[in-house]
Amino acid sequence: MKNIKFIPLFLIALTLIVSSCAIDNDPAVIPMGEAVTASLDKTGEIYAFDGDEISVGFVLSRTLAESTQFTYTLNGVEKSIDLIQGQQSVTLAIPNVVGEVNTVVLTGAYALNNDAVLVGSTNTSVTFIGVPAVTPGSINVLLNLHDTSGALALFALSVFDGDGNWLNDEFGGTTNVNFSIPLTTGIDNSSDILPNYYALDIYSQPLDNTSYTIYIVKPDSSVNILSGTNLSQDGFVDQDVVLVDISDDPSTTGDKIYTFTQN
Repeated sequence: MKNIKFIPLFLIALTLIVSSCAIDNDPAVIPMGEAVTASLDKTGEIYAFDGDEISVGFVLSRTLAESTQFTYTLNGVEKSIDLIQGQQSVTLAIPNVVGEVNTVVLTGAYALNNDAVLVGSTNTSVTFIGVPAVTPGSINVLLNLHDTSGALALFALSVFDGDGNWLNDEFGGTTNVNFSIPLTTGIDNSSDILPNYYALDIYSQPLDNTSYTIYIVKPDSSVNILSGTNLSQDGFVDQDVVLVDISDDPSTTGDKIYTFTQN
């Protein structure tokens, strides 16, 4: 009778041992609501003014006691960056070059022994657009030719006659393809030079790509970006690519208002 009494106790102990082994062999379980998401700390389009540093952070929704690798593309090229254990974010610095556009897209995140790191549904891409610096009292203008042949170009705010022929340059006209327009100037208003008109003028050597982008930064930090594909591939002709209207600023005596319109 004594042996019979010990049988249930033996079976209970055996059951506990088997159950314990099964739990040890299972992967770690993260409670519901504890899944970790990955995202970027910036999103959308961001103007990067000349001289400013640009960077983007790769962020986890909470820290992990293990390292994490983020995968991403920079301008379509696949790359990765590692986050050390116990940290919640890691920062990627990107060179800021005026006229360049850099796009970062978060594609994945992987943590050692943790299957619950997911890419979030928001903040997964950001684009930095390098533009000229802000200058008080002046408008800064930059031309970016998409040509790869190394063709030289002249870029200016110019006067054209009513038939579209170049007459003279008011500002710019140099091969470094950027210039400034002071708001306080003795330049005539557009209405005073009719039928002549003002325009941004591109004059270049022959091109292998007829497209371009023009960046215009005003003193109030507002940015205009204009682009086209209508340049002469043969070059050596003044082209009025952007029309410019000039008028008196009613709020500031002596200042001018410049309005730029793609031609």
